Amino acid sequence: MWSAPLAGGVVELGAEFVLPGYTLLTELAARIGLALHEKGTLYGDREPRGVDVTRAELDAAVADLASARGTSIADALASLDAADGARATIASRLAVSTAFELDDQPASILAEGAAGFGAFASYAVTAGNDAVARALAARLDVRLSTTVREIAWADGRVTVDGYAADACVLAAPAWATAAISFDPPLPEWKRAALAAVRYGHAAKVFLPLTEPVEPSATLSVPDRFWTWTQHGLAVASSFAGTEAALDRLEVEAGPEPWAARVRRLRPDLPYADDAPLLATWPEGAYSARTLGSPLDDDALAASVGPLHFAGEHTAGAWHALMEGALRSGVRAAQSAANAR
Repeated sequence: MWSAPLAGGVVELGAEFVLPGYTLLTELAARIGLALHEKGTLYGDREPRGVDVTRAELDAAVADLASARGTSIADALASLDAADGARATIASRLAVSTAFELDDQPASILAEGAAGFGAFASYAVTAGNDAVARALAARLDVRLSTTVREIAWADGRVTVDGYAADACVLAAPAWATAAISFDPPLPEWKRAALAAVRYGHAAKVFLPLTEPVEPSATLSVPDRFWTWTQHGLAVASSFAGTEAALDRLEVEAGPEPWAARVRRLRPDLPYADDAPLLATWPEGAYSARTLGSPLDDDALAASVGPLHFAGEHTAGAWHALMEGALRSGVRAAQSAANAR
């Protein structure tokens, strides 16, 4: 979660959409006094552009996804008796959401919530999604800009760079956790599970508008990004997924090459003269479920002595989502409490 002011409102540089099934996030926000608002953006219903497909063809292909058969998502989509444009649209939509290439993802991904299709409502925290994290952090002794380099544990006690405690919850990404020196070393099964986590590559760009416009959702099928607008925010927001898409959009060169494609995709929007804002995740955005390096859900979530592991990559079916990050934290906290 990372929120920032832009164009008189708040944009989400990190995770953005509160989707159906996010029960823990909505309950937590209510408990700490944070309001949610409906964005008006139909996250699961994006208008495809750059491809020849009718609405009827796309709806028919989406309805048949449950019958798709294959080892990978790419294989399963190829098995569909659907129009080429419909298959291309669904492939782009899934690659954007998972931020990973479809030929290395299991077909079971089609059933996961992050890839959901449909005209369901989406929400966000009105004060910015990171207001949730900030409210939780306000109760803690938070030490920023401090890199954890060594964790030692023995006899039910743990020391984190000299700070002693009864338990430690590690909520860092898998690659960051693996970079920490543990004494004694983590068991091989835990090290292997962390090393196997693969991350999707994604980025976001925000173009200020002169005024708010009606909510919309538009998918650039060939370029693998989508652009949306929402209630009350004078911004055109865009999200791209897969490493190849980021290369095609020249994200490393800054926001302008991608912003130019957004303007071509949505020439109808009233763009302001303000510079676009780019958000990237150089180490990867969130975990991907891959065929070549499967997520070991049980091993990633399992505790090691007084060490308890959280983070979206440990959330099983809820991996890659804000809801999963929160659920993993509750699980790890309960595990630590039960071990005392």
